[in-house]
Amino acid sequence: MPAKLIDLQQEKNIASIIDETVNILRDGGLVVLPTETVYGVAALASHETAVKRLIDVKGRSEGHALPLAISGYEMLNDYIPAPGPLGQRLARRCWPGPLTLVFDKIPEDSVLCRFPELSQNAIMPNGTVGFRVPNCSITLEILNELGEPLVLSSANISGESPAITAQDAQSCLGNHLDLILDFGEASLKKPSSVVQIHPESYTILRHGAISAETLEKLTAKIILFICTGNTCRSPMAEVICEKLLAEKLDCPIDELENHRILVMSAGIAAESHGYASPVAQEVVKQWGLSLEDHQPQPLTETLVRYADQIFVMARGHRESILSYWPTVDTRLQVLRPDGGDISDPIGGNYDLYYQCALQIKEALQARMASIAEI
Repeated sequence: MPAKLIDLQQEKNIASIIDETVNILRDGGLVVLPTETVYGVAALASHETAVKRLIDVKGRSEGHALPLAISGYEMLNDYIPAPGPLGQRLARRCWPGPLTLVFDKIPEDSVLCRFPELSQNAIMPNGTVGFRVPNCSITLEILNELGEPLVLSSANISGESPAITAQDAQSCLGNHLDLILDFGEASLKKPSSVVQIHPESYTILRHGAISAETLEKLTAKIILFICTGNTCRSPMAEVICEKLLAEKLDCPIDELENHRILVMSAGIAAESHGYASPVAQEVVKQWGLSLEDHQPQPLTETLVRYADQIFVMARGHRESILSYWPTVDTRLQVLRPDGGDISDPIGGNYDLYYQCALQIKEALQARMASIAEI
C-alpha cells in the first residue's frame, strides 16, 4: 500500500502533523522527512524493528553505517561526552546545516551504548558514528518533540540517486513507508559533507554541500574580546593578543590564519561605524601595532556561536552576555585571571590608556598557554 503523502505547504495545522509523525516514529514506522540537502527516510534509532525495516527497505549493505539526526549541537554531548575542540567547533558553526560529523572512540557511558544491539551495529558497525542536524524547520520540530535521535538516511535504494523531492522518494520507496512529508524541492540538492573528527585533525569522507575550502576556514580557532563600545579595550586586546600569539608560534602576525587562529573583537553596545579611539591607536603603536583600520562591530549571535574563547573586560559584560546567551558560560571568561575588571579608559589621557593596555597585556601573558591551544 502506498505511503500517505502530506503536502506541508498546503496544510494549516502543522502541529497535528508533527504529533502524527512523532507517533508513527515511536511506533516503529518509517517516515520520509525533508532536509535542506536531500530527502531522508527516518526511523527511531532506539527502535530495533524500525531500524531493521529501514535497512531492508534501502537494501543497505552490512557494515555501512547509518547516520543519526539530532535536534541541535547541545544534544551531541549526550552521545559523545568529549567531542573535542574541533568537533565542538564544527558542530557549533555548521549545525543546523549540511554537515555530518563522524566520531570514533565511543565511550561506554554514551547513551548510544544503551540502544538495542541491532541499532548499535547499524549505527556504528566500525566503531564510529555520524551525527547531523538538518537545517529544516519541520524536521527540527519533530526531532525536538522526540527528544532522541533518528536514523536518517537518503530516501533512495542504496547506490541510486538521492531524492530531492518527496515525489522522488515516493516513486523509489513509497510502498515500503508509512508517511512522506512534502516540503518542496530540497534547496541544496546535494548530500551533506561528511567529516571524520580526529584528536588534532579531520578527514573529509565525502565531499558535499560544504566545500573543502570552507571547511578549512570553519576549523579555525576564534578568540573574541568584548568591551562596551569596541573602540578601545577590546581592540587593544585583539592586536596585543595577535602579537603575543605570533611570538609564541614564531610566525608573522599575518600568518596566524595559517595556524588556524583568528582573533576578533566586538562591543556589547557598539555601533557598526566609526573607528578605534585615537589615544588607543597611539598607545599600541609603541609595540609596532596598528588600529588604524579597526571598525567597531556589535556583538552578534553568530560571533557568540562561532567563538571558542570569549574574554570580556569587566564582570558586567559577562553578566550581560549570559542574560542573552546562557549556554555560552563555559567559553566566557573575564580577561583578568583574578576575575577583576579592566577599567574603561574612555575620555582619559594617554597615561590612563597606557596603563589599561599594560593590564591587558599582563592578563594575556598569563593566559597565553590556554589561548594558544588549538
